[in-house]
Amino acid sequence: MSRNLQYDAIIAGAGIIGASIAWHAARKGLKIAIIDASGPAAAASGASDGAVSVATKRPGVMASLARASLSYCADLAEQAQVLNGVFHTRPSYLFARIDAEAEALDRLTAMLTDQGLPVDVMRDGVAEKSSVPGLGESVARVLELSGEGHMLGYEATRAFLEESGAEGHWPCRLDAFEATKDGVILHTSTGEMRADRFVLATGMGTTNLLPDLPLMARSGQLIITDRAVGNDWPDLPGPLTSAAYLLDKTAQALPETLAPVVIDPLATGQLLIGSSREGGGTEEQTDFHMARRILISGVASLPALARRRVIRVFAGVRTATGDGFPIVGELPDMPNVFLATGFEGDGIGLAPLIGREVAGMLTGEGAMAEVNALSPMRFTRQKVASQ
Repeated sequence: MSRNLQYDAIIAGAGIIGASIAWHAARKGLKIAIIDASGPAAAASGASDGAVSVATKRPGVMASLARASLSYCADLAEQAQVLNGVFHTRPSYLFARIDAEAEALDRLTAMLTDQGLPVDVMRDGVAEKSSVPGLGESVARVLELSGEGHMLGYEATRAFLEESGAEGHWPCRLDAFEATKDGVILHTSTGEMRADRFVLATGMGTTNLLPDLPLMARSGQLIITDRAVGNDWPDLPGPLTSAAYLLDKTAQALPETLAPVVIDPLATGQLLIGSSREGGGTEEQTDFHMARRILISGVASLPALARRRVIRVFAGVRTATGDGFPIVGELPDMPNVFLATGFEGDGIGLAPLIGREVAGMLTGEGAMAEVNALSPMRFTRQKVASQ
């Protein structure tokens, strides 16, 4: 069916980033449509652990953005706000087994202090004195943090979309778009659509339309266990994360038995265990060898894990960039076209803040300095500098 629809802004991508932008833009009075080739939270937003973390971010811009977004999430979770019942705070635990991991924990505590981040170190010491019972003999040190948060990606996506009032169009494949000084024309599988502004929040799908962007796929293996029965599982009020997860972001080589592992308790009584950072990969294929590495590392760290049964293994694909920072802002050579992609594992935690800031860009109000640092203009400057 051919259509010719006009909006103030159209957002491509109904994941948590696109949904947050839609909600914030609608609150500014814009007429919004959001399109997706499959449907809400069909990709990375539906395959995440839901952590709203500051501790796992790179020092500098990313940690500052995480701090601001964590505070903003709490605001949006207040009574009658959009994330009420979706976002909540919880403690988190990071542990070290070898010297390199202990050094990573030292750097983390220094970052929390130096950047004045709203996360407190409640306890730092030997594993036997931690508040997590039953740790493996290889675990030497545990850092207990308070102030971080959690929200499931698909629940936050649903909340933003339902409250936005935006027109949802799916399945609706974006085949091409034309940017002019007066607006943007979208050619989709269901007809033509027009808008004054256009936002691409399509993750790896962005490369089909803008192949020159330095985007790359990074997959991660995730494991779901059965439910705990009775008192068969020690109390774990928050995620238990190996410091190897921090080291993995620096591409530091780790022994086979020290694979990065996060053991995350779910409200269902199940455990979500993850996650790797592999180059390439797809959502259709899991990596048995990597899943095995994660489980070996997890059982060595928390032996009671061996009593649980694995009921599902799946892969999620994150969209990463060459320099490790997301791409957010207006394209320099395409007026009225904005990007919000390349968040890798940081999309859940940053989505509320990014939605607010991109909505400000759409209305001409601008964005905070840290978000402006993520502009696609940085690639243009790099290209000029190299010539």
